[in-house]
Amino acid sequence: MHEAVASPTPSIHAAGISAPAPRRRDLVLLVIGGALPVASGRLVLALTPLPLHESINVPSQVGVSVEAAVWIGALLLSYRRAPKQPFWKLILAFLWTDQIWLLGYIPTSLTWTLGEAFSAVHDAVSAHLLIAYPTGWLVGRFDRRLVGFVYVFVLATSLIGHAVWQPEWVGVDCVGFCPNNLLLISRNDTLERLVDLGSTAFIPFLAVGVIAAVVRHWRAATPAARRVLWPVLIATPLVATLTTLWYLALDFGWLVVTDVLAGQLLLFVDFIIPTGVIAGMLRSSLHRSSVADLAVELGGGVPIGSLRASLARTLRDPTLEIAFPSVAGGGLVDPAGHPFSLPSPGTGRVVARLEREGELLGVLVHDAVISDEDPGLVEAVTSVARLALENERLAAQVRAQLEEVRASRQRIVEAGDAERRRVERDLHDGAQQRLVALAMRLEQARGASADAQDLIDATTTELGAAIAEVRQLARGLHPPILTEAGLRAAVESLAERTPIPVEVEGSGERHAATVEATAYFVVAEALTNIARHANASHATVSIRTSGDDLAVEIRDDGRGGADPAGGSGLSGLRDRVAAIGGSLVVHSPEGGGTSVLATIPLAADGG
Repeated sequence: MHEAVASPTPSIHAAGISAPAPRRRDLVLLVIGGALPVASGRLVLALTPLPLHESINVPSQVGVSVEAAVWIGALLLSYRRAPKQPFWKLILAFLWTDQIWLLGYIPTSLTWTLGEAFSAVHDAVSAHLLIAYPTGWLVGRFDRRLVGFVYVFVLATSLIGHAVWQPEWVGVDCVGFCPNNLLLISRNDTLERLVDLGSTAFIPFLAVGVIAAVVRHWRAATPAARRVLWPVLIATPLVATLTTLWYLALDFGWLVVTDVLAGQLLLFVDFIIPTGVIAGMLRSSLHRSSVADLAVELGGGVPIGSLRASLARTLRDPTLEIAFPSVAGGGLVDPAGHPFSLPSPGTGRVVARLEREGELLGVLVHDAVISDEDPGLVEAVTSVARLALENERLAAQVRAQLEEVRASRQRIVEAGDAERRRVERDLHDGAQQRLVALAMRLEQARGASADAQDLIDATTTELGAAIAEVRQLARGLHPPILTEAGLRAAVESLAERTPIPVEVEGSGERHAATVEATAYFVVAEALTNIARHANASHATVSIRTSGDDLAVEIRDDGRGGADPAGGSGLSGLRDRVAAIGGSLVVHSPEGGGTSVLATIPLAADGG
């Protein structure tokens, strides 16, 4: 126990954890990448010779600059938190596409056309950002199809509309420049109007789809995930509603509505998402202070079994689970010593592996949002709780051993009782009945001298059958060949009686009677299972000495899927081997055959 405490600091390995800290140069480039489109847009407005819309004034531009600064802050924090997640890329795309419309103020037909035709892409990026928040990944077929449809819808309606539309500049002062629509193929005012009305009428349905996607995320989210999703839950209905009103107002000429929306209202809504991202990051910083509180709590001593509650409280994840490697190998146990299964992929759970020099010490299973919100928090918590986790691991393994010992003792007693009942029944129903019949026939022979020879012959036959049956019973309890010729010969005898080809490998050296008997019954049970359940065409028995142990391995090429707890006799074998200090490991993947490896101490004497 003291050795484990003094060992090197463990490491954490899990998806989304321990991302390398971004370099300062990367952060500077991100600031430039986020600020460049905003600064360029302000420069265009300052230098353009074209008249500006009345909504473009000093207060509005100050608001736009402040909004951009908040978005850039969210961009940096998102990148620092999870550089491998694409959410920061969506923020960057949001900042760039937000300025596309300003290309219309550059007095060339090309820039004007690009600004007119592709400014609506910003709305598609906004929808993408809302649905993919907070990781940037689209989860599920519904989200992917919806976002893909939004992009296609925006681009298709814009390109089709501009292919048949030519602006008229009658009575407009173009300051020496009236741009042409370079996407025009053939002017068709009727088709252009139909495309315009159709797209406007469909926008509310897209808005409802985006809201539905975000609400689905919220309803499926854990409490930890909902702490992160609240900015989007608030912003999405507002953004979707106001964007829909904006397009309706533009299409139907509701000037009062467009004036209000073009003012500060849309700007205020655009503040919600980046503010929520920043608030989440600040909340993560506050969570880091709880790590110090955890250190103080653990320093005062935590009762064995209560560590999970302390870690769950620090991580703010009530679903947190802890598990440790089983001493018997091949599985995990919870702090109470009970078997533990890892969650399946796609359940929103992350498995953080706690290792020391390549050895698995334990796992923490937590909500995936913990890693998304603050990838380094789990590592910080486990580093602080290292000593307590070591103690908890040892305690859990001791509990698991005690549970296994109790269960093993009970199974051994039950198996012994069942075996005695079987032998008693077989002797009573078989050999005993034959011997009783033999006694009756001999009694008859005394008074029947004429037919005595025939009666004695029949009696002799019955006696031979009774003797053979008794011998068969004795062989099942302990085969004579094992005592006379050793383990190798006894296993070869088993192989000959097995209905599939069995190859026996290994030397014929002798070992203690207890060792050979245990190994023999492991092979006998394994071959019986292969013949009955494995659907195998071939099996191999390997007998070898490994250090101070005898290793016996039985392999087959069958269908696999053997369960030691499923009543196949493997649990009884494990008890028999463990009773003399050995171990038995079963590896049986579905479709991959079965391997049963028994390791038996050569010094075992049955005591």
